[in-house]
Amino acid sequence: MRPAKSRTEGLTRMEDVARRVGVSIVTVSRALHQPEKVSEKTRRCILRAIAETGYVQNLVAGSLASNRTRVIAAIVPTLSNLAYGESVHAVAEVLRKNDYHLLLGTAGFSVAEEESLVTTFLGRRPDGMFLHGCRHTPGAKRLLQHAGIPIVETGDLTNRPLDMVVSYSNFEAAKAMTACLLARGYRRIAFVSAPTRENERHFHRWRGYRAALRKHGIAYNPARVVERPFGFHHGAEALLALLDRDPTIDAVFFASDVFAVGAQLECLRRAWPIPEKVAIAGFGDQEIARELVPSLTTVRIPREEIGRLAGQMLLDRLQGRPVKPKVVDVGFQIIERSSA
Repeated sequence: MRPAKSRTEGLTRMEDVARRVGVSIVTVSRALHQPEKVSEKTRRCILRAIAETGYVQNLVAGSLASNRTRVIAAIVPTLSNLAYGESVHAVAEVLRKNDYHLLLGTAGFSVAEEESLVTTFLGRRPDGMFLHGCRHTPGAKRLLQHAGIPIVETGDLTNRPLDMVVSYSNFEAAKAMTACLLARGYRRIAFVSAPTRENERHFHRWRGYRAALRKHGIAYNPARVVERPFGFHHGAEALLALLDRDPTIDAVFFASDVFAVGAQLECLRRAWPIPEKVAIAGFGDQEIARELVPSLTTVRIPREEIGRLAGQMLLDRLQGRPVKPKVVDVGFQIIERSSA
């Protein structure tokens, strides 16, 4: 049996590029890392040779020497929900313009999976980390607190961040949306969320819903609360389950636009008028919320701003600039449309 090739066997090396151009390895290195120290003519020859030979820098070796990888690790729950993609895209754009790149992983809604990813990513020696969520396992917290790198948490506000946090209050946003429905005259308001044992953000939205009811003297009714996995279908299913339990429900606050859109489509299939049959409100203000008929009342979160601020906070720390404040509340906006 032939022995397996090593990972470096057959790869073009820096000395191959130097030999092809007729310069030293030091000159090739300078052309890549300190181009101002190499003549333009020599640099062009080196870059042409790199393109012709397919040479790729050994960034691991370079990071060991410089203690910088120019990589930021990011962990989000999922990429199937566009809401997370907006923040990630904004972070990546800020970093890319400053010659940093994003290493992305998805943890579902599992803190155990997040810890596994934290362990894996820290082994790649990222220069910083972007985390969606403020709830972590004790093991992940220990790893992150001893990593010695800047960390930004998003997804919710906390007074005890690992390092820095930029977000909004899920509790206050849900409380404000429930109050908005109450102000419009709805009194039998139901609530739909993802499983709150797994999703801290939806747990705080449920808390906000309850707090608004209590403030307005309305008794909390557990029969008007259901939890479902994410998905349009599950939003429709949740709506039908609620109305089957209690046909007097006059409004449903969905903790995600994904659920709300599914519910509205179910109403359309059944020719149920909205909000006459039941009012519907969502959370997130995704693009489809504006295009539905009727358009969706929802909570707008400045996710792109969160991503830009998070990216800039990481860069400021990496470039030796102080970051104050370390807890940034970007707020939210109640968008009142035709569905409620």
